[in-house]
Amino acid sequence: MTFEDIEALGSYHGMTPLPDDFDEFWARRMEEADAVPLKWTVAPSEIPSFDTCEYLDLWFEGMGGALLYAKYVRPVSDGPLPLVLQFHGYPGATRSWFEQSSFAGMGCALIALDNPGQGGKSEDVGGFKGTTVAGHLVAGLDGEPKDLYYVRLYQDVRILCRIVRAMGEQGAFDLSRVYVNGASQGGGMGIACCALNADLIAKACILYPFLSDYRKVYELGADEIAYEGIRYYARWFDPDGEREDEWFGKLAYVETNHFAHLVRCPVLFGTGLDDTVCPPETQCATYNDLSCEKRRLLFPRFGHEEIQDFDDQIIDYLDGRVARYEELTLAASDGVELHARHVSPAQGGDHPLILMFHDATRPVRGWHHITRYVALGYEVLHLENRPGDVVGSFAQCVDDALRAFDLATTLPQADPRRIVAFGEGFGGALALAVAERRDTWKAVALNPYPTAGLLADAPRIDCPVLLGTSRMDEIASPSAQDELAGRLQNLVRKNYPKYVHERINAFENEFLSFVHE
Repeated sequence: MTFEDIEALGSYHGMTPLPDDFDEFWARRMEEADAVPLKWTVAPSEIPSFDTCEYLDLWFEGMGGALLYAKYVRPVSDGPLPLVLQFHGYPGATRSWFEQSSFAGMGCALIALDNPGQGGKSEDVGGFKGTTVAGHLVAGLDGEPKDLYYVRLYQDVRILCRIVRAMGEQGAFDLSRVYVNGASQGGGMGIACCALNADLIAKACILYPFLSDYRKVYELGADEIAYEGIRYYARWFDPDGEREDEWFGKLAYVETNHFAHLVRCPVLFGTGLDDTVCPPETQCATYNDLSCEKRRLLFPRFGHEEIQDFDDQIIDYLDGRVARYEELTLAASDGVELHARHVSPAQGGDHPLILMFHDATRPVRGWHHITRYVALGYEVLHLENRPGDVVGSFAQCVDDALRAFDLATTLPQADPRRIVAFGEGFGGALALAVAERRDTWKAVALNPYPTAGLLADAPRIDCPVLLGTSRMDEIASPSAQDELAGRLQNLVRKNYPKYVHERINAFENEFLSFVHE
């Protein structure tokens, strides 16, 4: 889809009309949620808290007595903090504690809900009428609209918002700065949260929202992957299409675009123009129905995937520029100008530093991504790979990495005795090469490329090493990583049997424990 296509959709508002009683329907649902007595607990999580950041478990009772779970990340502070309510994609769970730390690095607390019955810890008490095998989208579709899965979920979100208010009144949060962030399913939930809790949410960051304009999804043939429940339901329970108006009419009560007119806070809205999971047409229906202050960012050549440029916009949009951000340049031994991103805590002092290297198959990490290290009290220096074939010029890239290490030792707030070399894939190989050649405090590598030179160097690495291996990795051979592991002296090893060459929540949580002092 092009910019011109989006502009042509400027008056598009979706295929299914807004139910006449939509606002009244949801007012009743919120009354039901408000009648539930508040019961919640906050306790330390399995992740050790840092001097600068706490990692906490929030458990609360939702609709029907379900026991629901949210991650609660909080910068250490004596005063009330701005809060981000984060909602996850479908059908997953909250991302790793480490990934959630970026908002803490921005000076915000974060509460991230696990949706009931999906990939996290929250309990789904069930009771939905009709099929449940085809996913949450159609769970309860054979009953009344009030008994749909997403109706109950948005009531649970209402209860969570009531808890946020109560905690804010106790001094935990600045209730004038409660924000929403979500992508895909989380984006749809974010719009609904803003609509149904309009007097609480101050701003929202919404990326390619799911759960919008179901009939358009059906018409486009995009009823697969996240929307596959629509196709299953049509094939199994309405094969001739005679009941389409009936069941699309029920789903209309949980369409993201139908909540949009109730949103009052400013919204930052992002769309990947090549998105085939949540078609841009359906996102237009939601964006066009927003009557609040709004700003839209369009990303050509991006689909339904991480969009770092959108995440980076969040920092200033939520007034989260608490850390110091700067671009640095350094000269390689062959004269090539190298670039690095440097982020440091606002507080002075000698900070430990993460020296970060990225994979050959991906760009340098975004500013929002690397802000997570600041939450831990670390500085971060992230070297961008030189242009061209980095795998074929590994020796030169190692020299580049060593120059980045030497630069890190000169940074005024960094403690040169506490530098952690970290990388994934090709970057993992660079991190270990640096650990062999420089006095590195610790080293962390996920699926490092096990080059011949690295295998030879490994016995001389004497700092502690955390090594993660995806056993289905087809890029960095697991057997070669096994050989590498056998040559390391001071090793913490983690294997992941059903993962390929990718980021791993569990490994990121291991990282937090490993770099904890």
